[in-house]
Amino acid sequence: MEIDVRLCVGRPLLSAFRHRVLTGAWILLSVHACVGAQPPEGPAGIFVIGDTHPVAGEVAKFDFDFVSGYTLRVPWGDIESWNTTTQAPQYDFSRVDSTLEDLRARGKRMTLEIFVNKVPDYILSLPGVVTWNNPNPNQGGVQVVPWDATALAAYRAMIQHLADHLVAGTSWRVADHPSLQSVDAPIVGLQGLRELSNTLVHHPDYTRERFIQSVVDAVAASRQAFVQKYGFLALFAMTDATASPALDATVYARLMTEFNVSGKPSLGFFQETLCDTGPRPDMLGQLLATAAPKTYLLFQALRPWALPQGSTRPPEIASGTPVAGIEFGWANYGASYVELYGADILATENAAGLRAWNHYLNAVAAVRGGRDALTLDLQSDGGLRLRWNADSLLQYRLWKSTDLANWSLLDTAEPIDGDVPLPPSTETRRFFRTEILAPVR
Repeated sequence: MEIDVRLCVGRPLLSAFRHRVLTGAWILLSVHACVGAQPPEGPAGIFVIGDTHPVAGEVAKFDFDFVSGYTLRVPWGDIESWNTTTQAPQYDFSRVDSTLEDLRARGKRMTLEIFVNKVPDYILSLPGVVTWNNPNPNQGGVQVVPWDATALAAYRAMIQHLADHLVAGTSWRVADHPSLQSVDAPIVGLQGLRELSNTLVHHPDYTRERFIQSVVDAVAASRQAFVQKYGFLALFAMTDATASPALDATVYARLMTEFNVSGKPSLGFFQETLCDTGPRPDMLGQLLATAAPKTYLLFQALRPWALPQGSTRPPEIASGTPVAGIEFGWANYGASYVELYGADILATENAAGLRAWNHYLNAVAAVRGGRDALTLDLQSDGGLRLRWNADSLLQYRLWKSTDLANWSLLDTAEPIDGDVPLPPSTETRRFFRTEILAPVR
């Protein structure tokens, strides 16, 4: 008898194995994880966006069961400066240390973002450093160009020192700390692949080849230092004087040859554009949609859904709930990771919906990673029971087939709760699929 059993949240993945039942006969069990476009496992759950500067008690304030972790965001200049006595760079990773240990004590995970669009002040004063003037009113000013060799070398040194730094009071390097889940892999002097003013590409030293190589070099510095953790780059539209092939698509294509291939680190992609209706896969999210089947994606909310009393609600958050954004990210990209603003985490009316989705997103990651397996047990009466580690906050349904092409729902008299009897049959080939259902508002 051949029986194929699948745990699904989309289409099949993973491989078959054999299991010897008590009768001595062999039953072939093909256990598959089914997860939409079949991307690899990546970061998962609902994370809260941290402040860029220290806020006492911030991790504790968001210690809810529907929050998987915290995003620590640190400007490069806050952790590196020039020691005039030793005439060398000095590093202060104390905020990273304390946040990691606070999260570990609470059973939470960290995403770490180092903002490198602005370099430490001393680097700008070093001889020969090449700069550009970013006119962005919020994050602009004098910045190094991404291909500046001095700034790249300083970044490589800092990120490796960070990875190798022993977390205070522990024997773990930062790169090995169990609460650290993801580390961004930004572009020096730019941060993500995005430059809205179109100024950088008109710098007299700019060439497409030089720029793309600097992107690869900066991303590689982080991914090699934190190779055992997930890593990501903010990926947006970006153009230069050459219309075809487009700059952003060319950068993406090069990155996909440097990462996400056998023997090289993984690299996911990120946008802080999540809302009720975006980013649309045919517009701002076009490159993300291309990447979705091949790697993991991370989203941050475009803005809080929670608004001050009396505020006019803009159309992109018309739903009034961050759950709508999570639904959009899942339905369009299969994204298992979302960062939300603290106001949405603290709004009590969001708790139930966020709790269900946090469970679901982590279940997706478990299936993608092959950690949530099904078993088929032979009972003393000759019957078979299908068992898996069901989550009481999630719902499931069972499907059956005899040919893997035509599927129908399996009726069962018992609740679908992770321990379900399979009906007797004279068929020699039977296939079953357990589907994890996404939460519904």
